[in-house]
Amino acid sequence: MEILFQDAHVVVAVKPCGVLSEAHESEPNMVTLLGGNVLAVHRLDRNVGGVMVYAKCKKAAAALSRAVQGDLLCKEYTAIVTGTPTPPSGELCDYLFKDSAKNKSFVVDRARKGAKEARLSYEVRDTLAVEGVTYSRVQVRLHTGRSHQIRVQFASRGWPLAGDGKYGSRVKAGVPALFASSLSFPHPQSGKMLHFSAPVPKGFPWDLFGSAAFEIERKFLIAYPDVEALAALPGCRIKRLVQTYLEAPEGVTRRVREIREEARVRFVETVKHRVSDIRAVEEERDLTEAEYAALLRQADQSRRPVAKTRYCIPCGAHVCEVDVYDFWQDRATAEVELAAEEEAFSLPPFLQVIREVTADKRYKNVNLARELPQD
Repeated sequence: MEILFQDAHVVVAVKPCGVLSEAHESEPNMVTLLGGNVLAVHRLDRNVGGVMVYAKCKKAAAALSRAVQGDLLCKEYTAIVTGTPTPPSGELCDYLFKDSAKNKSFVVDRARKGAKEARLSYEVRDTLAVEGVTYSRVQVRLHTGRSHQIRVQFASRGWPLAGDGKYGSRVKAGVPALFASSLSFPHPQSGKMLHFSAPVPKGFPWDLFGSAAFEIERKFLIAYPDVEALAALPGCRIKRLVQTYLEAPEGVTRRVREIREEARVRFVETVKHRVSDIRAVEEERDLTEAEYAALLRQADQSRRPVAKTRYCIPCGAHVCEVDVYDFWQDRATAEVELAAEEEAFSLPPFLQVIREVTADKRYKNVNLARELPQD
């Protein structure tokens, strides 16, 4: 279990798959893992992992419950379904009836006793075929919280979640391919909207769509370095990057990169969900040249492509990435990726650090693509 945020009012954590979301006397559960002094305000099925918020007092619990009732607690899920949902984005609206004896829900054709309205919106992010099976990665936002809602609504249309044999999937996986990937809600005291994300699990079928992980990175503004001296350092790798930012919803950064290293060329798509100044959820996948060219047509016209040369320098247990941009002649940046936010590290002593800019949003690459800081 990983804690993403906590203060005197709430704690936000990533529930592991197989752990109950509510208190239980004998089964592993989140309330116990969080120390016992928290209150559940929403739930996830045992076999679904992902981001959850818990209240630390009754007042905070009441405020979060009001947010749930007002559809202000926004729950987004990533699912992998078999088949290709059509249209590629839209809403699913049904009446669901739960058979408690079978612990299974069903779509019914009209409102009736015991049936509840179920509504979600979705967007297909990627589709691919593997060994004769078509898989689609789908982003889902729940507007109601019915039992097994996402599973049964997609399955009823012929798109069962991969690994969900209960609702008709023929694909074998340990659990249904569903993960609560992001959560937004107003802080119970300040009212400020908070946004949290977590990477989907590793393993099949998630790995079909590339890798996903937390990226923890510190960034520094440095004086323009002696690039010939950098290139001559033992173990230095030099990459030429051109990155183009794509249209994306609020809170999400999408980019494609052309990466040249010696005679090799790679094309990569990256999707980032910012968690804090230092941490983001990063999803990455390799592209064919044709896929790269197609995605370039989705470029955000308000941002220019960013071209830079990256010098990757071994530095103790870390690698320091020095980025020299085409638009600067007096400065550059240096980044170090860490395994934990508090991890100790040191920059190469020959770099002249001007200041740390980890928390300065002006120096995020996505913003450098639009405007250069004037300082």
